Amino acid sequence: MWVHIILFVLTFGIVLVWKAGWIRLDGIADRQSMRLFLLVAVCGNLLGMALTMTDGKDVVYQEGHRMEKNLDGAYTEELEVSVDGRKPQKFDVEIPEKETEETEVEPEQEVNETEQKQKELREIIEEYNQQKQDPDYYYLPDQWDGQKLIWQKSGDRTGSLLASLAFFAAFVVMLKKAKEQQEEMTKRAEQLLMDYPSLIMKFTLLIQAGMTARKVFQKMSTDYMRNRPKTGRYAYEAIIIMCHEMDSGIAELEAYRRFGERCGQMKYKTFSTILIQNLQKGSHRMADLLEKEALEAWDERKRKARVLGETAATKLLVPMVMMLAVVMAIIMIPAFLSFYG
Repeated sequence: MWVHIILFVLTFGIVLVWKAGWIRLDGIADRQSMRLFLLVAVCGNLLGMALTMTDGKDVVYQEGHRMEKNLDGAYTEELEVSVDGRKPQKFDVEIPEKETEETEVEPEQEVNETEQKQKELREIIEEYNQQKQDPDYYYLPDQWDGQKLIWQKSGDRTGSLLASLAFFAAFVVMLKKAKEQQEEMTKRAEQLLMDYPSLIMKFTLLIQAGMTARKVFQKMSTDYMRNRPKTGRYAYEAIIIMCHEMDSGIAELEAYRRFGERCGQMKYKTFSTILIQNLQKGSHRMADLLEKEALEAWDERKRKARVLGETAATKLLVPMVMMLAVVMAIIMIPAFLSFYG
């Protein structure tokens, strides 16, 4: 039972310490993953505790305990014995067949101190049962050389094992959830950077055509909603949210600021800063700034595409080497066989 108590303390201790901010688990645990960790650990521990309370208690035998002999043959009972109050030790008691109590004499072998004591205890048990002369039951002695013997049978440890596995599984689930979220964040960041050049270029062209920034975002939102992909594009989804905020009464300047923070990338924060400065100061150079930003974004995208291409080529190098080895083997093996044949 103490295993379950320790696991409960560890589980709630980790959650409370994380919630209090005493430990930081950035990139590993957030509110959702911590809730999942708590659910798996607590449910597994409760189930294990139920099994422990049902079958996991140690059974201490009373004095004069006897075990019934079996007609089908001898069998072994795994017990624990405590000698004069010391720590219980495992001991296998061999119960003979019901018809006979004759035991085969085993050849003498060199044994260590522990095995020697177990051998002496077995001899004491055999002598004790020879004195009882009970054909139906096998008895366990209560004394050994003036020392009290306490016999007990260990309970089932499945509950403790299940609780420990559940605690470990909770950690694995939390780490897996954190890895999935990290991959999603990486994918989101890459998608935002890939969409930025086309977005800023389209925005610049529409601004140069004479449209206001708010009208441009509304048009981009409408065009995206008309041909919205199943997976969605994070940058355009953020534009839709920004348009809804402005339609609901939020100030245009505040909506632009939230747009930059929502995207989280430095490029988008720079873009939102240009829009905010245009509203505050009425800069006539916004089109030039946007055009410069668009050119830099396209250069950055080309560089990123070049890096991705080099990475893909590196990943393809190993399969190509393996294919080359297979081709060389197909050519060389018949040649060697014909030469040595």
